[in-house]
Amino acid sequence: MEVKADEAVFENVGQAVHVSFLIMAQEAKQDAPLRAALIKAMESVQLNGRQRCWLEQLRGTVSGSINFGGLDGNEVRAQCALVLQAVKHRLPKTEMWVLQAKYGQTDFEDVDGKRRFAFSAERIEAIKGLADWFRPLFPTVNPLAIDCMLGRLFANHKKLDITVRDLAASFGGSRMTYQRASKKMQDHLRDMEEIAFKRLAPSFTSQGVVGNN
Repeated sequence: MEVKADEAVFENVGQAVHVSFLIMAQEAKQDAPLRAALIKAMESVQLNGRQRCWLEQLRGTVSGSINFGGLDGNEVRAQCALVLQAVKHRLPKTEMWVLQAKYGQTDFEDVDGKRRFAFSAERIEAIKGLADWFRPLFPTVNPLAIDCMLGRLFANHKKLDITVRDLAASFGGSRMTYQRASKKMQDHLRDMEEIAFKRLAPSFTSQGVVGNN
């Protein structure tokens, strides 16, 4: 049954995917980290009136289960799990890889007192899949450079960033070659993400995950 926008769990498909990847990266039984992750996710996207109320409730809650419009922590995770299940099973692989590469978890480890950031196994798998798909579209670019270019585009932390100068130094060619190729690649990725969101929208609307605007 379709629900109105202000009665849905999320405002739109993009928000549902973004928040769900972030929440499901947290340990299931750690309520405080889950609440903190949910607050961080909701602060990073545009919210409607009801969702702003949920955010204020989360900020003001210091103990007990998460209050997400009447949902406890387990129910929030269940909603997010449904979203990720749809991403993995309702989308073509290329579109699934785009969402996993963009919204998946960033891992880190502390080495000699310094924090080192890296892509999670899930994001690495997605980037490799996309690299194989992109290589025929860029026959003049070093195949190994395609992986690095995608890593550069999907890096969500400055310490993971790779510059076009780095690409030119590592694989040869001019910086402008990589700059132009990266722009074309970014446009493809943006288009695939939008197509994926449109593909997910009907099922998300019927399940009440997003509203029927």
